[in-house]
Amino acid sequence: MESQQRAAMFARARELSTRQQSWPQADRLWGEVVDAYRSAVRGPGPVDRRDQQQLARALWRRGMLSSARGRPAEGLALGREAVDLFARVNEAVTAEDRNATGPRRDEALAELITAMVDAGEAAFAAGEPTARLDLLQQAVATGLRSAGPPPGAGPKTREAMGTAYHNQATALLHRAITGASGDDDAREAALAASRASELRQGLADPARPLSVWELANTYAVYAQCLAVIHDLVRARMVLTIGEGLAGNLGPAGAPILAKLRVAARMIAVEEASGRGGAATEGRGRRWGWRR
Repeated sequence: MESQQRAAMFARARELSTRQQSWPQADRLWGEVVDAYRSAVRGPGPVDRRDQQQLARALWRRGMLSSARGRPAEGLALGREAVDLFARVNEAVTAEDRNATGPRRDEALAELITAMVDAGEAAFAAGEPTARLDLLQQAVATGLRSAGPPPGAGPKTREAMGTAYHNQATALLHRAITGASGDDDAREAALAASRASELRQGLADPARPLSVWELANTYAVYAQCLAVIHDLVRARMVLTIGEGLAGNLGPAGAPILAKLRVAARMIAVEEASGRGGAATEGRGRRWGWRR
C-alpha cells in the first residue's frame, strides 16, 4: 500500500472516530490502518520514522476507541504498544535536535506524555489503579527528564504536562479518599493539582474555549484536594475562581460545576469540623519528582 493510501485511511478513521454512531466502522478501519502501518515498518530497508510515528498514533487512537467502547483491557494493551513506539520516535528526534523546545522535539515529547496519560486512564478503566498511577508518574518523570521544569518547555509539552499533573492529582485524590495512605496521597494530589493549575493558567486563552474548560476542570479537582488537606482558605478561593470560569462556559461547564459543588460540600464539612488550617502541600518542591 502506498504512503498516500495509508494517510487517507488514517484520516478517514480519525474522522469516523469523532461521531459515536460511526464508532463501529471506525473500530474496523483502525484495525486496517494499524495493519497497513505495521506492514510498512516491517518492510525492507531502514524504518521510515513517519510511518513509525503514524503507527504509534494509530495504536493510540485505536486504544482510546477500544476503551470508549467498553474494552479497556484491549485499550491498555494498545496504549502500551503506542507508548513504546512514541518513546522510540522521541529518542530518535532527541538525538537529532538539541533544541528541547523546538517544534519537532516538542511534538514528539508531547505525544509520548499524552500516550502515557491515556494508557493510565485505560488501566484505571480496566481495574488497575496502581498501573494508572505508575503510568502517570512515568509521564511526569519523562517530561521533567526530557524538557526540564514544564514552564520552560515547548507549548505542546506544557499542555501535555498540564494534563499529566491533572490526571495524577485526580488519581491520587481518589486513592486518598478510598485507600489507606490518605494524608500522604492527599498532599501529593494537592501538589500535582497546583502544578496543573499553574501550567493551565499560562495556557488559558478565551479564544480557545477548551483551554479555559481545562483550567476550570483542574480548579474543581484542586479545590477538592485543598479541602482534604484542610487548607480551607485557598480551597474557597480556588472554588470561587473555578465557579466563575465554569459558569461562563455555558452547557459545557455543567460537569465542572457538578465537581465544584462536590468541592463546596467537602469544604463545608471541613469548616464545620473546625479542622481548617495552613497549607500542607509542600511548597518547597516546585517541579521535582514525587518522593
